Order: sequence, then C-alpha cells, then structure tokens
Amino acid sequence: MNSIMKKLFIIYSGVVLLLLAACEPFLEEENYTSIVADNLYATKTGYEGLVNSCYSSLRDIYGEEPWLFCAGTDMYVEGKASQPAGLSEYQALTATDGSVLSFYQNLYKSIQLCNTAIYYNDKTETYDALSQRVAEAQFIRALAYFKLVQHFGGVSIIKQMIDEPVTSFARNSSEEVYEFIIEDLEDALAGLPVEPENFGRPTKGAANHFLAKVYLTRGYESFGTENDFTTAANYAEDAINGKGLNLTYHELFSPGNENNEEILFSVQYDKVSMLDLYSDGNRQNYYFGANLGANGNAAGYPARSYNLCPTMYVYDLYNEYDSRWEASFMNIIYERYYDYYDRPDELDQLVVTQYYPQSWEVENAELWQEESVLRSQAVIYPYSPNWVASPATLLNRETPCVKKFDDPTSYASGFGSNSRDIFLARLGETYLIAAEAYFKAGDLANAARTINVVRTRAAKSGKEAEMQISANGITINTILDERALELLGEYHRWEDLKRTGTLIERTKMYNRDIKEWFDNGTNPFEGVKSELKLLRPIPQQALDLNQNKDFGQNPGY
Repeated sequence: MNSIMKKLFIIYSGVVLLLLAACEPFLEEENYTSIVADNLYATKTGYEGLVNSCYSSLRDIYGEEPWLFCAGTDMYVEGKASQPAGLSEYQALTATDGSVLSFYQNLYKSIQLCNTAIYYNDKTETYDALSQRVAEAQFIRALAYFKLVQHFGGVSIIKQMIDEPVTSFARNSSEEVYEFIIEDLEDALAGLPVEPENFGRPTKGAANHFLAKVYLTRGYESFGTENDFTTAANYAEDAINGKGLNLTYHELFSPGNENNEEILFSVQYDKVSMLDLYSDGNRQNYYFGANLGANGNAAGYPARSYNLCPTMYVYDLYNEYDSRWEASFMNIIYERYYDYYDRPDELDQLVVTQYYPQSWEVENAELWQEESVLRSQAVIYPYSPNWVASPATLLNRETPCVKKFDDPTSYASGFGSNSRDIFLARLGETYLIAAEAYFKAGDLANAARTINVVRTRAAKSGKEAEMQISANGITINTILDERALELLGEYHRWEDLKRTGTLIERTKMYNRDIKEWFDNGTNPFEGVKSELKLLRPIPQQALDLNQNKDFGQNPGY
C-alpha cells in the first residue's frame, strides 16, 4: 500500500471510528481528500488497492487476542496467565472494556472501507473483475455486520461512504440488521465466481456457507421462524455442492497447506507481507496450551500464553476411535518441538521429552515408555484433572498444547508471529451447520447424515462404524460437542453458545471459573437491573459521542 493509500485508509476508516467509538473529540477540519480519492480510485490500480484494504481489515478483527470469540465459554479457561476478567467471567464486564471497544471499532472500520469500495465501484475505470470486486466488498461488509449483530444485537446500519462529519446515528433493530446482512450476501452470491480468481477471494461457496449460518442464527431469534432453519440447510447443501471431506484432519491443518480444497474463506497471511516477523502476523498459535519456556527461538518451540487452556470437558470429548486427538494436540513432544514438523520421517529416531496419554492410553503408558530407549527419560503426564491449567499452575508443562495452529517458521513471540491463515469458513463446519439446521427443522435423518460425514473423516482407519451416531441420538448438545471436537481453537465458540441459548447453562457446567461464581451464590451474568449479560456492551465512548441519546445500551450494563 503506497503512502497516499495509507493516508486515505486512515482518513476514511477514521471518520466512522471517531464518530462511533472515538477516544477523542472529532476535529472540525475541511476535507481535502475527496479530490485525491476521486483521482486515485478512478484507476484500476487505486481501486484494487482499496478493495485489498477491505481484506486487510479482517486482520484487525481476527489477528489479535481472540477473547471475544473464545473466552468465557465451556471450552477454555484461564491458565497461569490472566485473561480479561469481564470477557472470561462476565461479572466485571462493563461498557468501558477495551477489548470490546477495539472489536467494535475494527468492525466499523471494515464496514467503512467496504462502503468506500462499493461507492467507487461505478466511478473507476472499467475492467473485467469490477463487478466481482463490489460483490467481494458486500461479502466482507456482511461478515462485519454478522459479527456486530451476534455480539451487540441491533446496531447502526451504515450503507454509505462517510466523508464528512456525522454526529448522530440511529440504532437499527436486530431484525433489520439480519435483513441487511442477507441482502448483502445474496447480492454477493450473484456476483461471486464458482472458483476463485486467486485463493483468498470469496466464492459462491463461501457466500452460501455464510448465508446458511446467518439463517441458522436468525432462526433462534424471537423474530426468526422454522423456515429459517430449512433455508439454512438448503444454503449449506449449496455450499457443500456434493463435495466430501477428502483430506485427513491432520492434512487439513498441516502447516503450509492453508490453501486446501476445504477452505471456503480465510484471513490471509504470508511472510512477504510481514515487515516485522515478530508482530505482523496473527496470534492464533499463541493460545490454547501451556507455556513451554523462554527459549523458543533457540530451542525450536512456540511461545504459548498459558491462557485459553482447554477445559476437562474438551479432553473428555475424545475417544479412542477419533483421530482428532492426535491431530489437534501435541500429545508427544520431542527434544526439539518443531522436529515433529521438520523431521517427520525420523520421529522414531528422536528423543521424546513429554508424553500425554489419553484416558484409553494411561493403562499402557509405562509399556509405551519401555518400548524404546528414546522414550526412557520422557516425563509422562497422564490424563487427569491436572491437565486443566489454573492460575496456580507453575511452568510444569502439564497442560497439553493444541498444535493445529503451529507455525514452525514463526518466531517465539506473543505479539503476532504466525504467518498461517485464520480459517473463517471451511467445509467441515458447513456440514455441521447443515446438521444443526436439519436438527432444528426436525429432520433428524439428514442431521445424522451430515454430522456423520464429519465423524467419518475423523475416524481412525477401520473405525468408521464406531464413530457413527444415530438420528435418535442427536440433541443440541450432541451438535455442540461435535463442533467442539471439529472446531477446537477456531473462532466460533462464544457465538455457538450465544446462538443456541446455552451460554449460561454450559459455562456453569463446564467452565471452572464461572462455576465458582455460581457455587458461591452469584450469577456472574446478572448485571444492572438484574438483566443478563447475553450481549456485549455498546462501548461507552460510542454512546457519549453519539448525539442521538435514544440509542440505548444493551441489557445488564
């Protein structure tokens, strides 16, 4: 991005941020940028750069701390390192929370960039991909509004590029926001190709996937209908389009294989675009396991934050027939952690330092150790409640690490050194969206059929039959359990629990920190006027700056 484009990026994205959630008053200045923008975006090069900035905005939404997607759920708890108390335990969550403010700002920044790209689409020079580019901008804008409505409820729908001061915004209802998201995605669907022009751009499959998820989510709302679930299932089937899950789960998450056939849409990263290899990537590999020490770069292992550690509920989900245990967790650690990736054909010749036998493996753990002198000095951490990290946990590595996001080329950094893509939509989840939609529509046979596609791929060789579930065994908890297994560490869980109305129930049951509040007689979700905190608060700075004082705060704040 050249210097002119960077300035325009800051100016245009800043307008909405200053008005909706700014940290300082808006400065009344004459806007000299429109002439420059008109000239720049009238060219193919300038306009392509503008559309690219819409994609780049996704890095700000997903590439930093994933608290709003993962914390305070049934799957992850605090380890040695602390988490934001408000987002992980709710009781302390207020409208001044910094993570919520950044999330809100970044979503509207993305929306404003998309609005700008849509505005200039018919004002730039004509070229072959122009109609596709406006569809891409509508697609990304719809994703931002889908995040907003799930986390904040009704918000302001802003369809136009803002290039002059606006001081008052009305609040649209959640129902209106869903209608707008669907309209954007349907328009995008019509303009997107079946196959991507180059990997990373959305296709009809990606639009169908998100239309399925939007209809599924709306179906749970008070204004939703059972028809929403049927529609969701239909869109999911369109996204699947007869494609199976042909990769193994291990292959799906193999480093360097991010551009694979099952990925419908992802946030793109690569080292070429990272000016600082310690901080310009994402942080998805930084969470979900124990801190392995302070010498990662020299010793060849990843930095870990020791928070968002899996709960016992997660470990208990796996069985001996499910290959996702070994594919998701580094259950065997070698003297040099990254040798698992760098020397895959020599693993039986490498010294093992740690072993995490699952519940069905514990009985034979000592025999495993005796089978090779290379394992003789390995420390064995057998399946037990000690796997669940806590603030009292020392650097004893007793918590198994999620490995599916490992980047063996990254530096040991907590600031964002992962150059692997963040998957936002993949075919395995599409099948699970279909399963949930069929279940909610009362079609248990198709719910079982679609969920079993996922479980068949997950099965170890020869154990496919043991992994099947029957139609009469499917409940919403069955579906949430399968989503936990399939989507571990991916950025969906808070939205899954919010959508299905199980956030309080399942966190009370499985999240140690939230359960403790309930055990002590306090409902941590209960806020102002005894209203429940089932949405995030509208940032106080946005409310203070908005001259429409009827905008209103969410319940509980």
